[in-house]
Amino acid sequence: MELTIEEVRRLLELGESGQKKLIELIGSVHPADLADITEQLDEEERKSFFSILPAEIASQTLAETREEDQEELIKSMDDQTLHEVFEELPDDDATDIVQELSEEEAQRVMSVIDEEDREEIQSLMQYGEDTAGGVMTAELVSVDMRLTAREAINEVRKQGQEIEFFSVYVVDRRHKLRGIISVKNLILADPKIQVSEIMNTELVSVLPEVDQEEVARLLGRYNMVSIPVVDNDGILLGRVTVDDVIDILEEEVTEDLFRMSGVDESESVETVGMFHSVRSRLPWLCLNLGFLFISAQIIRFYIDVLEREVILAMFLPIVAGIGGNASTQSLAVTLRRLILEEAISERRRRVLMHEAMVGLMNGLVISLLVLLLAYLVKGNFSLSLIVGAAAWISMTAAGFIGAFMPIAMKAMGLDPTVSSSVVHNITDILGFFLLLALSALILLG
Repeated sequence: MELTIEEVRRLLELGESGQKKLIELIGSVHPADLADITEQLDEEERKSFFSILPAEIASQTLAETREEDQEELIKSMDDQTLHEVFEELPDDDATDIVQELSEEEAQRVMSVIDEEDREEIQSLMQYGEDTAGGVMTAELVSVDMRLTAREAINEVRKQGQEIEFFSVYVVDRRHKLRGIISVKNLILADPKIQVSEIMNTELVSVLPEVDQEEVARLLGRYNMVSIPVVDNDGILLGRVTVDDVIDILEEEVTEDLFRMSGVDESESVETVGMFHSVRSRLPWLCLNLGFLFISAQIIRFYIDVLEREVILAMFLPIVAGIGGNASTQSLAVTLRRLILEEAISERRRRVLMHEAMVGLMNGLVISLLVLLLAYLVKGNFSLSLIVGAAAWISMTAAGFIGAFMPIAMKAMGLDPTVSSSVVHNITDILGFFLLLALSALILLG
C-alpha cells in the first residue's frame, strides 16, 4: 500500500489507533518518501507524525528532509528523542545538519548527544562544507596490515556491525593508509596469510582540503564506491562514499545551472523572499541590457546602410543567431572539459585552436548555405557574398570566444560557468558589427 499524505492525515486524526496503523505502514516506506510527506504536513501534523517514527527511521527521514525544514523538526523533539535520533545518524549527515542550524539549536544538539558523537562532529566541522573533509564520514572499517586474513575477518565483524561498507582499509600501527582489500578477497583468502600480502596498494586517496567536485570526478574516473581521505602524513581520516557523491553532483549541477543563468544558487521559493530574488537577478539583467544597448548602438551607427539595403535587417538575426549557436556549442564543450579534466590548463592553446577550427569549418558550410539563401531572396550576388562572409567570420570567432571566455575566467580564479551569461551577447554584437561594417565597406565604398 502506498502511503499518501491524505492517508497520513486521516490516521493522525484517529489518535492512538491511527498511530499504531501508521507505524505498521511506515516500515515499508523509504525515508526519502517519508521526508516528502513530512514537508507537506503543517507544523502540528509534522510534529505528531515525526514523534511516532522509530529513532532509526526518524534519523534517516531527517537526513532526507530539506534543510529549511530540519530545524523545525529538531525544535519539535524533546532532548531524549533528539539524542536517540542523532545516535542513529551517520556522522557526516549529523555534521551537515548541525552546520545548517541556528546557533541556539546547534548548541542544544551538541549538548544532548554523546561525547564521542560530539567530538566526531566537531572534528568534521573544521573542514569547509564543500571539501572532502566536509563531506566525508569517519565511519569505516580498517584492519592492521600485520593481521592474518582470519584475524582481519574477526576485526571486520566487530567494526562493521552498524556500518555500510564494501571495502576494508589496511593501515599500519600509526594508522597510516597502506592499502585496500575487498570483502570478497578477504573472505576467500587463505586464513593464515597476512593482509599485507593480499591488499591492493594502488591507492587513490584525497586530502581533506580537496574540493568536493574533484572528489566526485575521481570516484567516477576510477569507478570506486568510496574514496579514502588522508592527511598530509597519509593518516586515514575517513572516506567519501558514492551516496555522498550523488548529492555532490546534484548540488554542483544545480549551482552551475543557476550561475549559467545569472541566478543566485541559493535561490528557491521556499528559502528566499521575492526581493532577494530580484536583487540576485537584477545585476545580470542590467549587464545583459548593457550588451543589448551596444548592439542597438551598432545598428544606429550604420543606419545609413540599413536605409539603403533594408533587406539587411532580415539577415541581422540570422548572422547573430548562428554565431550565438556556435559559441554555445563551444562553451558547453569547454565547460565540460574544465569540469572533468584537471590538466586542461596545460592544453589551453590546443583547446582554443580546436574550437576556432571547428567554428571555421562549420562556418564555411553554413555560410555557403546562407549565401545561397540570401541570393534566392534578393538576387544580388554582392549582398549575398557579404552576408555569407559575415556568417563565416562570426562563426569562426564565436567558436574561439566560446572556448576563450571560460578558460580565461578559470585562469583568473573565477567560476567559468558565469561566462555563459555574457558569451551569447558578445557574439550578437560581433554578428551585427560584421554584417553592417562589411556592407558599409563594400556597398557604400
